[in-house]
Amino acid sequence: MLIIFDAVIFIYGVYTIYSSIKMKQTGELSNFFTGGSTDLIRDKRGYIDYIYGRTIVLGAVAAVFGVIGFINDYMAPLPYLMKVMVVLFLTVVIWFSININRAKRNFW
Repeated sequence: MLIIFDAVIFIYGVYTIYSSIKMKQTGELSNFFTGGSTDLIRDKRGYIDYIYGRTIVLGAVAAVFGVIGFINDYMAPLPYLMKVMVVLFLTVVIWFSININRAKRNFW
């Protein structure tokens, strides 16, 4: 059962990185980072530039968390590393949500 959780977290991380890179290349906002509303944004390029690196960090941490979770569950127990990764993942998610709110205040 945990393999599904590990896979979802890993896929989420990879998709976050992919969406961020695509958004940066095309200059078009992804609904993944805006919650679906892109009509009222004042500075689309500024928002993309602000959020780009932060989404790469979030995606990378999520992908690594998924891989380490899989290794922990099916190959070799890594209890201390998993505790560190859980704290790191939750910290990055909170940090990212704060930055999304800040970006919406500045660029919407």
